[in-house]
Amino acid sequence: MIKVFESFDFSRVGRVQSLLESNGIPTFLKNQFASSVMGEVPFVEVCPQLFILNGDDLEDAQHLIAPELEQQPARADWRCAACGAEVGGEFALCWSCGVAPATS
Repeated sequence: MIKVFESFDFSRVGRVQSLLESNGIPTFLKNQFASSVMGEVPFVEVCPQLFILNGDDLEDAQHLIAPELEQQPARADWRCAACGAEVGGEFALCWSCGVAPATS
C-alpha cells in the first residue's frame, strides 16, 4: 500500500477516492471513522489518509490526483464557535473539539 493523499477535509479525500476507484485503481481509506476520537488523540493521528493497493498504479494515481492537489484554497484562520479555540485556516475542523467552522 502506498499513501497518495491526505486531508483534514474528508470530502476532498472522498472525491479523490471516488476518482481513483472510478478509474480502476483500488484504494484503502485509513482513519475513515477517526473523527469520533478527535481531541482524545493527537489530531495528526486522525487525518483521513488514502492509499492505493497496487504500486503499479502509482503513476496513474498521481496523474489523476494532480488537479486536486492544485486546488488548495487559502483560507483565513478562524475561531471555533463551539469552544473558542483559534484554528489555522488549513484545518477543516477545530483541533480542540472537532466542530466545523460556521459558514456565512
